[in-house]
Amino acid sequence: MKVWVIGRGGLLGSSVEKECLISSEVYCPPNNFNWRDTNLVSQDLNACSHNFFGNLGNENWAIYWCAGRGTLASTIDQMKNENQIFESLLRSIENTCPAGSRDRGVIFHASSAGSIYGGSQNPPFTERTVPKPLTPYGDAKLGQEYSLSEFSKRLGIRVLVGRISNLYGARQDLEKNQGLISTICYSILRRQPINLFVPLETSRNYIFVKDAAKTIVGHVNTLITLNESEKFKVKLIIAEENLTIGSILNIAKTVFRTKPLVIVSANKKGSTEPQNLVFKSVNQIGSSSNIQTGFSVGIRQVMSELQSGFLAKGWYKSND
Repeated sequence: MKVWVIGRGGLLGSSVEKECLISSEVYCPPNNFNWRDTNLVSQDLNACSHNFFGNLGNENWAIYWCAGRGTLASTIDQMKNENQIFESLLRSIENTCPAGSRDRGVIFHASSAGSIYGGSQNPPFTERTVPKPLTPYGDAKLGQEYSLSEFSKRLGIRVLVGRISNLYGARQDLEKNQGLISTICYSILRRQPINLFVPLETSRNYIFVKDAAKTIVGHVNTLITLNESEKFKVKLIIAEENLTIGSILNIAKTVFRTKPLVIVSANKKGSTEPQNLVFKSVNQIGSSSNIQTGFSVGIRQVMSELQSGFLAKGWYKSND
């Protein structure tokens, strides 16, 4: 099987590509993408799409969309640019994927559980819960899901939308002002305080990026083998339990034998984020494994990789 991971330099994309390398041939674009230039990256995606499908032959294929610079703090205009890039990719796939290959492939889309269900009612939230985004980021993710649904109906290409909870791992891009776990580890290394603008009781679902990648690739590989009439599927990619910020700080103190420095401040702008987001997946894709990395093990691995990065080349920089 041939696969193409878009966003291969990011936290999720790099882990997905590593997992794909175990059993698939991975397509590597000749150059990094300039995600800040909407027109240029759209042209590059189109050229890569031609190349990917032009050399596909009769093999099965998968494209993983793990890209995007958007966050919960992104503006409408910022997400508009990201949507334009995503829509240009779908047009490129439609124009370059041979009709005879459409039933042999899967497109995976990394969506966001927290932003999709930000204003939803009656937790735990499942794949059947009515989405209610509260931010331009959530609106954009839901809009991309809708575009994929229509795309799948029109072309008959299988699509898997993964609504992912909070990812954590060493390659988190701190320039995007997200990544609590990496921020905690980074602050311990530098002995610098963390500024928090939400209560310590705030609870989220944190999934280790390697667990998420393994789950995603496993589901995509399963869909390749299934002969189902339903082409569009949504799946929550989540950890087994939620953790409060307070409990995470306590775990970090126990694991690293040092107390993280924390400053809790009131958010003057107010927050539209719910204090607790609880998820439960009810959509099954093949046989699901419940084996996941324990949080203490995961945060220790994040710290180990950050320390190695400091020794080798300083703080990680995000690549495309």
